[in-house]
Amino acid sequence: MLGLAEHRQGGHWCRAIAGAAAAALVGLLIAPGLAAADDAASGSEAAAAGTGAPVIAAPDDPGRAPPGLADIVRSESAGFNSFAPADAPLPPDSFSPSQLPVVVELFTSQGCSSCPPADAMLAGLAGAPGVLPLSYHVDYWDYLGWADSFAKPEFTRRQEDYARAAGERALYTPQLIVDGQDTAVAPGPAQLMALIDANRLSPAMLGVQRETTDKGEEIELTPLSDMEAEVGIVLVRYAPERKVKVTAGENRGRTVTYVNVVLAVDPVADWDGAKPLRLTIRPDGEADDSFPADARHVLLVQAERAGSDLPGRILAAIRLD
Repeated sequence: MLGLAEHRQGGHWCRAIAGAAAAALVGLLIAPGLAAADDAASGSEAAAAGTGAPVIAAPDDPGRAPPGLADIVRSESAGFNSFAPADAPLPPDSFSPSQLPVVVELFTSQGCSSCPPADAMLAGLAGAPGVLPLSYHVDYWDYLGWADSFAKPEFTRRQEDYARAAGERALYTPQLIVDGQDTAVAPGPAQLMALIDANRLSPAMLGVQRETTDKGEEIELTPLSDMEAEVGIVLVRYAPERKVKVTAGENRGRTVTYVNVVLAVDPVADWDGAKPLRLTIRPDGEADDSFPADARHVLLVQAERAGSDLPGRILAAIRLD
């Protein structure tokens, strides 16, 4: 199983250098929400986190610990840099590349005064066809006087992993990452749409087939070319919209609207891409405060960078509801 578990000050973009912290292997807890099971001919392995937790089974083929803020680096300009880096088939209800959305990940914080414009820009993408915006709230600005109610250390670790993949040691907010490959510190709408369009037109690496059955959603992934690296599949749960009234810190007095707020990222499978992979996704569990009734779910299929376990290109985003 795959383990996951700019602040603006004085008119300057600020970067906090994060100490290297290895991501710990986390247990898999999917309740309440979705559970997945692999029914590939090669067999399956089940794992559960906690008593009574639903199980995700997939082939094996192939705490809160904020980053150390060692220094603040001021930068007068913002720009772009690239992260560039045999089962029987299901019935042909397949997705073409144009039907799979481009994923735009925003790393943001309720305690960052530079973030609301980026949050608003992400909200503008929520209804755009062919785009899936996701808002990850990080915890390293909590010390500024307002603890982000959506922040989790694993979201900070995801941003750290992107920084390591790019050869950078700095973390900053807001940061936008498009399809796991391209990052933008403070783009305008036209620049962001150019990145989205470029990724939409990139060659597809996967074929995706899907069938609704009595067991749930059966999804088959078929490699269209050599993957050259391991592929990780994760289940992302997110809340479509949340309004937050901030009463302390840099955004004191503001009410900010956040869209597609990520609530949890759970590992589903590692895949070597050598042969098709089939998964079955089914509803499981009851809604609660952690995973509310309006929560949405998406499977992200993401390549690792060659020779490492760091994130690379997002190959497919499959909405489940």
